Amino acid sequence: MTLDGITYQLLANELNKELEGKRVDKIYMPDKHTVILHIRFTGGYQKLLISIDPGAPRICFAENTLDNPSIPPSFCMLLRKYLAGSRIESVTNPGYERIIEITVSKYDELKDRKTYTLTVELMGRFSNLVLINENGKILDSAIHVDFSVSRVREVMPARVYEYPPSQDKYKPEKALEIAKTGELPFMESELQRPVAKALVGSILGLSPVLAAYITDKADIDDRKTLQMLTDGEKTRLINAIKEFLTSITEGKYTPYLFYGEDGEPEDASIVELKGYAKAKPVSSISEAIDMCYLARDSRLVLDKGRDKLSQIIGSALARVIKKREIHEQDLEEGQKADALKHSGDLILTYKYMVKQGASSVTLIDYASESQSEITIPLNPTLDASGNAQEYYKRFHKAKRKMELAETYLKEDELAAQYLRSLSAAVTAASSVEDLDAINEEIRAEISGDSGFRKGSASSKNTNTNKGDPNKMVGVAKSGKASSRALREAAKRANMNKGNKDKSKERALPCRRYMTSDGYEILAGRNNIQNEQLTFHNASRRDWWFHVKGLPGTHVILKTKPNEEMPSDNAVLEAASLAAFFSKAIILEEHMTSEDSKPGQLKAEVDYCPVSHVKKIPGAKPGMVIYEGYYSVLVEAKEPSSKDL
Repeated sequence: MTLDGITYQLLANELNKELEGKRVDKIYMPDKHTVILHIRFTGGYQKLLISIDPGAPRICFAENTLDNPSIPPSFCMLLRKYLAGSRIESVTNPGYERIIEITVSKYDELKDRKTYTLTVELMGRFSNLVLINENGKILDSAIHVDFSVSRVREVMPARVYEYPPSQDKYKPEKALEIAKTGELPFMESELQRPVAKALVGSILGLSPVLAAYITDKADIDDRKTLQMLTDGEKTRLINAIKEFLTSITEGKYTPYLFYGEDGEPEDASIVELKGYAKAKPVSSISEAIDMCYLARDSRLVLDKGRDKLSQIIGSALARVIKKREIHEQDLEEGQKADALKHSGDLILTYKYMVKQGASSVTLIDYASESQSEITIPLNPTLDASGNAQEYYKRFHKAKRKMELAETYLKEDELAAQYLRSLSAAVTAASSVEDLDAINEEIRAEISGDSGFRKGSASSKNTNTNKGDPNKMVGVAKSGKASSRALREAAKRANMNKGNKDKSKERALPCRRYMTSDGYEILAGRNNIQNEQLTFHNASRRDWWFHVKGLPGTHVILKTKPNEEMPSDNAVLEAASLAAFFSKAIILEEHMTSEDSKPGQLKAEVDYCPVSHVKKIPGAKPGMVIYEGYYSVLVEAKEPSSKDL
């Protein structure tokens, strides 16, 4: 969303009407870029969000806000000292600049009335939040700027506050006066530039988006210069400028919120723009800003959480792969056990030929058909019997190592499959709730406290896994979590739980959809929920779907009463849903079909009655075997209905 000087001037007028005379109740600072003021209104309060995030600077009323840290930052404490309990005198803009000034007053401990100004500079990467006293001196700012950072001005405590350098442009009121005389309000330096750029360079606070709106309203090519315009085009442009500037100066405008093809808000403006699937008028600029950035922030939070979990799972997977390589080396060494035993047998057979202190001996291999000679290394400090016993010890050690390596390699493969299924679930996550469910699974599996399964480790404190480092992902011989990444994930998940009463927590529901012909589809958010869904929630008559041979989500198609087989359409939609939640894994494994059309991704999905699905004994949650299944090739596409 483009927030220019004109939009902020109108926003300041809106906020002034809402906030004038209201009291600042509480102040919070969720992060270093965000301050939230709780403003007391009659019958309640509203949250005024101020963000100086370089990528999304804004100020607006907001409903949903971030969690607050347990220890507030020092700048937040300063704001509480001077602003808490104060009354807002005015909200202003210093003349179509990207600045909002909130002036407040309060009485100090000596009952003297003090005035302070919270100046919000919303200028992209130069955004800042500055608290100024009544003498114009800076008390402090969110970001300190000295002359080593900017040679234009300093923003430091105890300095006199100065506005950013002014621009030599016409204010909208002056530009309107010029347009009413029948002239175009262009600066002399802008006469040779294209019309849209000339408007931006001549009128203060006008953004390229608004300039393009004006030229589109006048029905002219914004790439033309002033000299290229006909008299008719000049007249239309002057009329469009007058109409727009009149609506701005008189406050007769309508904020719009614009939606994309997916139904999510994409942009907002004080004029109706083209190129969007839907335009919806809203009551205020503040509401438009909040709704636009709410969707954006949700996507950012989702991406951030997805990246965080992907990093944790990727680190754990790398550890499992490294451990598997070690076990493969052990297996390779163990396969040499028979050769070690044979060397010991040869030494005892030709004991009389082994000389004391020799470093090697060459003997005839009686086991070979050609009776070839073989040279066996010896320990010079041992006699023939001692060297033979040494080889027998190495034989038993290698044999034991091979037996353990074979077992551990199977467990390593299961662990790798489990982590890849977690990775697939993270990639398929479409909401913060999905990530919370995966985080809960990591916490439950590492801590042994899974509330979804019967006979959890918390209720049965057994040591059946002791001595097997691969029985659980990241568990050492001692039974403690050895994967630093997963252990840290479990720790963070537990920290996020806080001191909430576990008995009052409600488990996250599974995904729920409806087919076009009225069948209900359920899909798990993580492996624990997959297991719960398949073996506890689903009926034996329901149908189970899963992408063939790859990690993915368990999908359940609920059957209707007295019905053996659901409709073909329901089967195809449920299979498409199962493929959709494994889309990233399908791409990774290059599972696209040869007959797939450009832009389409197809995968083979197996489905069978739930009664044909069995859990693998001792395996991780969600790992199953099934029989008596059918297969169907479907396109991996997003469900037509929303998650209910």
